Amino acid sequence: MATHGKAIRSTVDGARKSTTWRLLLGMVFLLCLASCNSGPNRIEILSHKKEIMNFRQDKDRFFKTSQESPLLDEQQWKFKNLSYYPVDIAYRVTARYQRLAKPVEFRIQTSTGHERVYTTIGRLDFTLSGKALTLFAYQEKGSESKSGNSLFVPFTDLTSGRDTYGAGRYLEMEAPAGETVVMDFNLAYNPYCAYNYNFSCPIPPPENKLEVAIEAGEKLFPLGQLSH
Repeated sequence: MATHGKAIRSTVDGARKSTTWRLLLGMVFLLCLASCNSGPNRIEILSHKKEIMNFRQDKDRFFKTSQESPLLDEQQWKFKNLSYYPVDIAYRVTARYQRLAKPVEFRIQTSTGHERVYTTIGRLDFTLSGKALTLFAYQEKGSESKSGNSLFVPFTDLTSGRDTYGAGRYLEMEAPAGETVVMDFNLAYNPYCAYNYNFSCPIPPPENKLEVAIEAGEKLFPLGQLSH
């Protein structure tokens, strides 16, 4: 009887342990789901911020010291750094990319009043701040060999002319092999004509006007525009 009782207690204890482990595993699984569905974790956020900040430091160094800088000598002498919105990983979004079966050529206006011929090659659909948005991607005609697989995405938004350059900002990324591509508006940058009037820069077409405020990326140039 004693042996039988021990066996029963052993079975009960084993069942309790098994039940406890199942409950713990279930809790871990639920926590994992909650973490996965809650967006990027702290490590991802910090890694993303470090990457963007390093990029910005390199860009500031280029603007300050390089002979290829778009700044005039007077601007380089006074220059400290470009002005940016704080890094926000919420502005790194995944877009559905649809390559156009028949690319469409059109003439795009520039900041100096001239025109250039560009080709609309793709459409980018994404969601930001709960809103469904669309931007189109282009390549300049005749620059395919230089552009390679790059997508040129100029845009304006509700910050344009207020906190950011009035003629719009640019994004560039590699065209994806699949149906999605990451768009990081923390990398949105000003065209060179935002720094001085000697450059002729494409103005984003009306179809690339976003009816939201993209509070990410580069802001207005602190020193203003100059020309020779």
